[in-house]
Amino acid sequence: MKTLILTIGLFVSSTFFLVAQTKKLMILGFRDSIYSKILGEKREILVHLPDTPADEFAPDQKYPVIYVLDAGSYFQTIAAISESKGGGSGNFSSPKVIVVGIVNTDRMRDLSPTHWPNPPLVPAGMAASSGDGEKFLGFIEKELIPHIDSICPAAPHRTIIGHSLGGLAAINALLNHKGLFQNHVVLDPTTWWEKENWINSVKNKLTLADYSNTSVFLAIAHSVDKSLSIEALKTDTNLRTLPMRSEWNFDQYIKSIIGAHPLIYQSKYYPDYDHGGVALPGIIDAMGFIYNFYGISFPFPGFFAPDYSEDGKLAAHYEMVSKRLGYKVAPPGELINAVAHELMGSKQFDRAKKYLDLNLKNYPNSYKSYEAMGDYYKELGKRELSDGFYKKAGVMKGKG
Repeated sequence: MKTLILTIGLFVSSTFFLVAQTKKLMILGFRDSIYSKILGEKREILVHLPDTPADEFAPDQKYPVIYVLDAGSYFQTIAAISESKGGGSGNFSSPKVIVVGIVNTDRMRDLSPTHWPNPPLVPAGMAASSGDGEKFLGFIEKELIPHIDSICPAAPHRTIIGHSLGGLAAINALLNHKGLFQNHVVLDPTTWWEKENWINSVKNKLTLADYSNTSVFLAIAHSVDKSLSIEALKTDTNLRTLPMRSEWNFDQYIKSIIGAHPLIYQSKYYPDYDHGGVALPGIIDAMGFIYNFYGISFPFPGFFAPDYSEDGKLAAHYEMVSKRLGYKVAPPGELINAVAHELMGSKQFDRAKKYLDLNLKNYPNSYKSYEAMGDYYKELGKRELSDGFYKKAGVMKGKG
């Protein structure tokens, strides 16, 4: 089980890229499997853990989890982007995350919310098994998520990403399984399922519950004739335009209610991409949107000026991040430690003490917090206090 066999040989873009050294495999994760009683079959999953090292002050930290439908198509891409935005090349605009890809067995069966045996625009017979979307979401909720929580350092903050029918499954999770995921990335979804009857029967649920701290990103491709304008599309009644029209209708519905309801929403139309091509740019944009609150613009160089007066800014930022993620996220210990030592170097000892105390408060079980305080008192020439903190750090390190 958990065999390290998944490697990446593809994914290069102008914005995000990973480079492998000559003759060295790049490992993106491991394969795992779980037997689902709900689905009555063994399911294969792909799991990527953050590649960048954990914060030295919090080696046991937990990470948000991104669940990826159609893993064979999108797992590698999302894992690579998450690495780039979660610490790669000094980019910390997103948290480090765990990525879980769900490999398909019967895609039509799992991702469709209702049985529609002969939909138009779909090859004959392909939808014969459709309609087990609720079972599939039950598998994710009751079997897969507990399994991932048991084998990975998973935090209670989850994202689902789906394209086409996968996007419809992500909408189903949003409307019929509120709270299962906090972020829903919906890439050119099949909102025309049952000629819009399904989506129209459930979309009002967005007005009936509190969707605070819940986000949705909708990517809309130009999946019809390029000569057809958006205005013409909206009034067209031809079956070939139904997929795109249905997305516009859903988008307009959400925008019509958003002022009175707290859903965090963004949609984007991609005029240069068709249904198949929109996934990659949509994923890149969505990964920026769902964590757009996470990064902090550190106020260099003014921060280290002696007259700087906003030392509470870092703590306040991570209080906001904690509120959005739904669990406590302390300022990174390594960052706070580096700030404190820089302040000590410029003889701003009172300010340095504030940051060292913050690390002691947030990371009381880390020897690094006490070691840093030992450094502080050593700089002040207070040998007895310094030795005391160093001794405690040594004891804690030895036990670790």
